[in-house]
Amino acid sequence: MPVARPETSDSRVIAHVDMDCFYVQVEQRQQPNLRGQPTAVVQYNSWKGGGLIAVSYEARKFGVKRNIPWFSSSMRGDEAKQVCPQIQLVQVPVARGKADLSIYRDAGSEVVSILARKGRCERASIDEVYLDLTDAAQTMLAENPPESLEVTNEEVLKSHVLGLSLDAGDVKEKVREWLHRSDADQRDKLLACGAHIVAKLRLQVLKETEFSCSAGIAHNKMLAKLASGMNKPAQQIVVPFSSVMGLLQPLPIKKMKQLGGKLGTSLQIDLGANTVGDLLQFSEAKLQDHYGLNTGTWLWNIARGINGDEVEGRLLPKSHGSGKTFPGPRALKTIASVSIFS
Repeated sequence: MPVARPETSDSRVIAHVDMDCFYVQVEQRQQPNLRGQPTAVVQYNSWKGGGLIAVSYEARKFGVKRNIPWFSSSMRGDEAKQVCPQIQLVQVPVARGKADLSIYRDAGSEVVSILARKGRCERASIDEVYLDLTDAAQTMLAENPPESLEVTNEEVLKSHVLGLSLDAGDVKEKVREWLHRSDADQRDKLLACGAHIVAKLRLQVLKETEFSCSAGIAHNKMLAKLASGMNKPAQQIVVPFSSVMGLLQPLPIKKMKQLGGKLGTSLQIDLGANTVGDLLQFSEAKLQDHYGLNTGTWLWNIARGINGDEVEGRLLPKSHGSGKTFPGPRALKTIASVSIFS
């Protein structure tokens, strides 16, 4: 169950860096002729063309998806070819009869080594990293604050600032004004420094590895992760403290990390809470009565954007998956047949 941790500080600067279609990018670096082409990486099991585990943005435009909404498993290569006849299918490498993820894991390590130059890194998976930039942001704010910069990197001006009004005028100029406000509070100034730092890191990753990535920049891990997937590919979004409730209130419960399973279903059925904002109507005591002291407090916290999880110094991915399916005539029907593959 989730663990409730209070914020240690509301002035932390945390980034969640998420690689864009990473498995596809790795394959495209090995085979440059695939760049710009509709491409998908498929499982080593070739049944019906193999299950899709990564789909390029070019292929997505034709309707190729990893998951089929009306079916529980991923779209397979043969189905992808029906939707997009020109798609290039690349199979995951195989070693000793199993998927070999070494090339993707090693490529992820290249990215982590660059990000770690600016802060403490937590490698959450092969293609996503949390980065604590608090110290780097505080140093920049003290020595070279954004409002004193004579030249602003173009990449940081492409940032999406959540809650920033863009109804009229030059978008980049509005972002520049937000980043360089001398009258901003300390929290926003630190986030502005974080935006500058992350933009440079993303450009450095692209230069050294040829991989693009997207990022969310916020005051905690939960908010940073939510933001990183909002504007992909090759984008970054900043979540000021004043915009946290606007982000969370309309968010479907099931979109929150740790609420996609039984706990989220219980919130929907038992409490009628379908969005994160719906949780605001319940007191902390009420949530504790339903889900226990710890989980109740955690739910009360996340509805308000409170999350004290620290970025752990970990350069290896916490987990990665590898599976094997045996469809049709290859289905495993006896204990003896299962033991062969155990």
